[in-house]
Amino acid sequence: MSRRLLQLVIPVTPERRMFRIHDPAVDPDAPGGPLPPVGALISTNREQLWVGSLQEDIDVRLVLEEWDGAPPPCSDAWDEEAKGSVYLRGQLSISMGLAGTAVHGLRLAGGVGDYSVRVYAGNRDVVTRRYSALFDRHLNPLSDEFQQEKRALEGLERYLVQLWRESLAAPGYGPADALVGLALVPCALAEAGPDGRPLDWLGVLGTVVDRALALGVA
Repeated sequence: MSRRLLQLVIPVTPERRMFRIHDPAVDPDAPGGPLPPVGALISTNREQLWVGSLQEDIDVRLVLEEWDGAPPPCSDAWDEEAKGSVYLRGQLSISMGLAGTAVHGLRLAGGVGDYSVRVYAGNRDVVTRRYSALFDRHLNPLSDEFQQEKRALEGLERYLVQLWRESLAAPGYGPADALVGLALVPCALAEAGPDGRPLDWLGVLGTVVDRALALGVA
């Protein structure tokens, strides 16, 4: 049974309707990057994975997970799914373009090598429709009413990115024995309240340090 080694839950500000996951040694703005994921959920090359979003002005919610093997699928809990691979030197960064860097040099238990990646997305169309409806109502974008309703959409478009080293899925990869029983089924993160917002979103920022718990340092 695969175990989750790390989970990071953060808001991300998409630039040009995407955010970029890459090896920290790679400049995502340099020539030779993937094609923009227009009409697709992801676009990849050897050392980068770009995730397409439908937003430019609304923050989205990203859950990033590292596993010691292929995690259980949970397609039914999400609207879209895509698979790819990326080469990482034991770390990853998440770039938001002009909005800055969401994560820089996050260390991975899998070390250097090729990582399989599974990406899920939810509520993309919902947020787009609701945001467009604000303009259809001819609200002043600078008004308190507009800004309040815009803030209510933050984090509603959500993504789950899972990655793992296939070649290290055997026993002995990371603190596997200590992690038994600690990994949560990732589909639980898709649970939502009556308004469609994930139940665990408010107040959730930072890393769920399963790996640290296993090592006794947290």
